Amino acid sequence: MRTQQTDSSTQLKTATPFYDSVTPDNSNLTTPSGEQQQGGQGLPSCYVRLLKHYLFGLAIRVSTVIVVIAILIAIGLGLKYTDNMPQPVDYSNLQFNWRIDPRSYLTPFNTSFGQYNVLLDGHSHSIRSDGKMNVRQLLDWHIANGYNAVIVTDHNTIKGGLEAEQLALQDEYYRDNIVVIPGIEYSCCRIHMNLININESIPIGPPEPTDEQLQQVIQRVHELGGLVIVNHIPWSNTTEDNYEEARLPNHPSVESLIQWGVDGFEVVNGNTFDYETYIAAAQHNLIQMVGSDIHYPSAAYSWLTVKSEEFSRQGIMNAINARRTSFLIDPAGTRPRDYPSASAKYETLLPLSALGEYFDMFYTVNKGMYSFQGTFCHPQSVKIHNSVIGWFIFWIIILMTVYELVRLAIIYSTSQIRRRIQHLS
Repeated sequence: MRTQQTDSSTQLKTATPFYDSVTPDNSNLTTPSGEQQQGGQGLPSCYVRLLKHYLFGLAIRVSTVIVVIAILIAIGLGLKYTDNMPQPVDYSNLQFNWRIDPRSYLTPFNTSFGQYNVLLDGHSHSIRSDGKMNVRQLLDWHIANGYNAVIVTDHNTIKGGLEAEQLALQDEYYRDNIVVIPGIEYSCCRIHMNLININESIPIGPPEPTDEQLQQVIQRVHELGGLVIVNHIPWSNTTEDNYEEARLPNHPSVESLIQWGVDGFEVVNGNTFDYETYIAAAQHNLIQMVGSDIHYPSAAYSWLTVKSEEFSRQGIMNAINARRTSFLIDPAGTRPRDYPSASAKYETLLPLSALGEYFDMFYTVNKGMYSFQGTFCHPQSVKIHNSVIGWFIFWIIILMTVYELVRLAIIYSTSQIRRRIQHLS
């Protein structure tokens, strides 16, 4: 009976190391089938089995990594190109509880301009196009920053302007503090123009209008009793990123626009003073408009000073037509700000949506400037970054190799610990 127990114990101790130990001693090795393999006589069959087992497991692990990466890429890029995703910040709770008086520290550009009663912003946007503030917030921001008149000019739509004017006329607080003049920022791939003091939309398009079509727009606005102001020429002629041409290609020259009958030019946009266009407008006695071009709450940099006989839309437009205007400019901008709060919905999806920003390192999509008519103004292209993809694969291989080495070290260590425990028992 004692002999049988000893034999059984010996078989258990010789069979176990082939699966638990990474480097079994093959000088006097017994296989699970009971065959003995002497050292130096070829690769033991247990090694072959162990190698096959390891390679099979490695293939599964590599396949798993590939599938997981593919799923993460699909999720990240899928969310990146999904419409109506939550925005990073929430603009719904903005409060502009301050009052700036630019007259207290700024002098009109025309130093002999004298007294004035209107401070107007000639260019602004609401959520009706690409702005972040609704019309109530837009009016509150203007009042806080010293304006008492604003022209609301959403891209290719009159809705924001009419909505803001209706609020200003119906609400007593706004009626006493600010006048709204509706307008449209006519936007295409050649030019942006503010069409102001109109009550209806005009035909928009095509994205790349001809000279004749632009002249028809100007004529139609005049028929409606409005004015045409050419916007931000320096911005329009700035080189578009990744393209060696203007942001708005084939922009009409100032000379051509004057010949076509535009009423004026935006000589200050944000904190950019277009001095050359200002000189041209002054020489031809055209309107010299200034505008914040506000899309989201930021600083105010310029105010159109107007000598208006009455505090009304018509009174202000009469003064602008009569050229009873100058402007204030503060390149540093006003100081008070209110910042939007973080969006809880955005933060919920951020761990997944951020994958899209990470994986788009593999490629670059160049679209150029948006036409605001559903197209882009430059040829679109996609560039695949092969070197980045190559280095990504390289580092994945490095990480997988490190993982395998650590895994084997852990397996070997635990095997040795188990063998010592067995010997002690």
